[in-house]
Amino acid sequence: MPHAPTDLAAIDPVRGAREVQRGAVMHNDYDDSVSVPTPEGGWLLKLFDDWRDDALCKTLVHVIAIAIDGSREETAEALARRLGPQVERIAALELAVAKLTGAVDVLRGAQPPPPAKFPTIKVWREDTIYYEGDIVTFAGGTFQATKDTPRAPGGLDWVCLAKPGSALTPRGTYDQNGDYCFLDVAMIGGSSFIALKDRPGPCPGDDWQLLASRGSRGDRGLKGERGLTGLKGERGQAAPAIKSWYVNQKAYTITPVYVDDTTGPPLELRPLFEQFLNEVGASE
Repeated sequence: MPHAPTDLAAIDPVRGAREVQRGAVMHNDYDDSVSVPTPEGGWLLKLFDDWRDDALCKTLVHVIAIAIDGSREETAEALARRLGPQVERIAALELAVAKLTGAVDVLRGAQPPPPAKFPTIKVWREDTIYYEGDIVTFAGGTFQATKDTPRAPGGLDWVCLAKPGSALTPRGTYDQNGDYCFLDVAMIGGSSFIALKDRPGPCPGDDWQLLASRGSRGDRGLKGERGLTGLKGERGQAAPAIKSWYVNQKAYTITPVYVDDTTGPPLELRPLFEQFLNEVGASE
């Protein structure tokens, strides 16, 4: 095997390592020795001219290769630190462009708009923290939080979206002695009226508004079909037979006495006698 010049300062370790990676290392099949080429085309100096020179060359090659690999990892990490934010910005920009493209398609009618999303409305509860944008119902109204707050709606932390409305109060048939209030509804004569203020006075009147008037009588409907005959009832008890009459001369009454010795209601005869006497006296 040819030997390199004795000037070690002329050796380029980095280039030698590159030559190792490219397969430019000379390997001796007879003694399993390794020689690294120098920039001048020679070979590394054999210091001991025995197996130690081969071990020294192998160690030097491994050290240089490890140094190069470490340099590559540091370079890759530095590039990742510098290019990572740029890659994220590019991805965000692509997402924004995609959203803008979808909005343009919606405006052009190329695709239907996305379904509307409405916030969930919750019932306000004490000891609960509500966050900015939350919508709650409270005391019949609807409120939206302007900031994170545990306070009840109605203050500066809330904005009113809908006030509680007024409802009609049915009061049934109008009672002239009743106490009526605003928006009470009363019915009279088949028509209904709504109170325009508290204590509106007699109905109908100036403080009552006609809500629904009585309709006219409709035409007589068609005669319905004859219904099914009902079930035959049980036979009733026989009427009691009269065996005698009890005459009360002082009271001018007669009372029937039945065969079971019970009595029926008395018959008043005085009016008949009086009518008879009046007719006889008038004829004379």
